[in-house]
Formats: sequence, structure tokens, C-alpha cells
Amino acid sequence: MKFRIKNYQSRISGKLYESYNLFLKKRDRAWKRFLEKGHEKMTVMFIPHNEKKIFNFQISKFIILFFITLFLIGIVTSSYAVIKNREMKNRERELLMSYNDIRADLIRYERLTNEITDIMDDIKPEIEELYQLAADTEEAGDIWGRSDYDQETLDELNKKKRIIPDEIFAIKDVQRDLLNTTSTIKTIKNFINVRSKVTEDMPSIIPNPGHISSLFGWRRSPFGHGRDFHTGIDIAASAGTTIRATAPGVVVSADFSGGYGNCVRIQHKFGYQTIYGHMSRFEVYKGKKVNKGDRIGYVGMTGNTTGNHCHYEIRLGNIPINPYPYMSRMW
Repeated sequence: MKFRIKNYQSRISGKLYESYNLFLKKRDRAWKRFLEKGHEKMTVMFIPHNEKKIFNFQISKFIILFFITLFLIGIVTSSYAVIKNREMKNRERELLMSYNDIRADLIRYERLTNEITDIMDDIKPEIEELYQLAADTEEAGDIWGRSDYDQETLDELNKKKRIIPDEIFAIKDVQRDLLNTTSTIKTIKNFINVRSKVTEDMPSIIPNPGHISSLFGWRRSPFGHGRDFHTGIDIAASAGTTIRATAPGVVVSADFSGGYGNCVRIQHKFGYQTIYGHMSRFEVYKGKKVNKGDRIGYVGMTGNTTGNHCHYEIRLGNIPINPYPYMSRMW
């Protein structure tokens, strides 16, 4: 059995070796024929019309093949170069159109940015004035430089400042100003809210409809006694006109009080007290809590008076003060 296997192996090896040698011989013969054909000479002749002198030379097929190959390579590369050049020109035209569009957009953005900046510059004095009014100060302070808005981004932009349009920095400035404006408006709102709460607890409305017949301060006495100091404001109205509390508080008295006639006194926050005199009758009693606008009585002419009216008086720490500034916005 081993002998047969070795015999088969030797036969196969011999045939493979024989085939390989045969292939090598064929290859060598083909290569020799190729070289013989390539080295064959061809005669090229140039015959002029007068046939006086004929030019001729010999050239091998290898050289002809070389020049043909070189010519084909030149044609292929030239065609490729022409195609790529055409593509590059088309791409260049597209980029130029895109550049023109981008440039037009940049000009439009620049105009819009300038408009926004101008609007912001116009708003700034108004914001500063509102801040001064709300804070009750003559100086607005540095309200536009209190916030380092997106400082990290600004640092990155500054590193590329030479290649970044100026509009980007202008927009960043507007963003910072808007942020500061928002912060200032919130501050103003807080001031207004606090003042509104204070105003709500202070005398700030007219006690009854009518017309002012006598102001606060020195006046000619209506009773013919020369000049006297009037500690309140007289608001003339028809008898029975409703009188209302000008601020929330507690009624400290509701009774007849000499020259004041039927009089209501109300104690308010912050040391304020209001007095309503010459009433025809009351709607409240001592110790009653009232809200701003609550009905407390009616216009009459009790006490020392020359006609139907409400004597309205404001006291701060028991000192009479002019009620008019507290009610002027209502007239």
C-alpha cells in the first residue's frame, strides 16, 4: 500500500515538473518571438515632389510602440486635465456666486446690526432715567458694565478677530446690553412693587367726588376772623355724597369732635392718620378695620362749616401735612 502511494506521488510530481518545464519553454519562445518582432526594423521614407533627395530612416517596432503608448498617455492625461479644469471652473463659478450671496447677506446683517445698535443707544437713556426714578437717585451707576456676558465665547472670538466680521462683536455687545437692560428692568420692577405696596398702605385716593373749596395752609377765614391756618383740604359736594377711606387702617374714633362736627379718624401704617370732618352720619365705628375705598360716612355740614363739604386732613406723627400731593394724581 505504501509503495502504491509513493508511486502515485512520484508520477504526480513528475508530471507537474514536466508541465512546469514545458510552460517555461513556451514562455521563453514567446518572449524571444516578441523580442524578434520588436527589434524588426521599419523604414520610413520622406519623398519630396522634386524627388531630388529622399530622406529615410529605420526605426524598430519597440520605439514605434513606445511613442504610440506615450501619445496615448498624453491624450488621456490631457483629456483628464481638461475635464478637471472644466470642473474647477464650474466650482469656481459656484463659489463666486456663493461668495456674492454671503457678501450681500453680510451687508444686510451689517445694516440690521447698526439699526439694532442705534435703537439700543436710544433706549439706554430711557432705561437710565427709569432706574434713577425707581432708585430715587441722580446717578444711574454703571448699569451697562455689571455683567461679563459669555466671557468665554468672547475670549475665543478675540483670538480670531482678524477673520471674524465686526458684526459678530456688535451683536455680542447688543446681547450684553439687552442682558443688562433685563437686569435693570427687574430691579426697576422690584422698586415699583415695593413702592406700590407702600403706596397701597398710604393715603393715595380722593375721599369723595366734588371740587376743592379750600386748600391746605394759610387762608382768609370763612368766618370773618382774619387769617387762619387750614390744616386740611375742603372738598365741597352735595349732602349725602359717599366718603371713602383713602388707605387701609383702623378707626380710632367716630364721633362728634367740636369744630370738626361728626368726624372719623383712621390710623394707618407708617404713622399716617386721616381725618374726615363735617359728616352728616357715620358708616363705621371705633376699632373697625377698613380697606382703601371702603365707605365710612356721608358729606354733611356738621360742626363749624359754611356748606356741605368734607374736611380731609392727613397727619404724620400728629403733624398736619398737605394732602394735595397724595391726591394730586387723582385730579
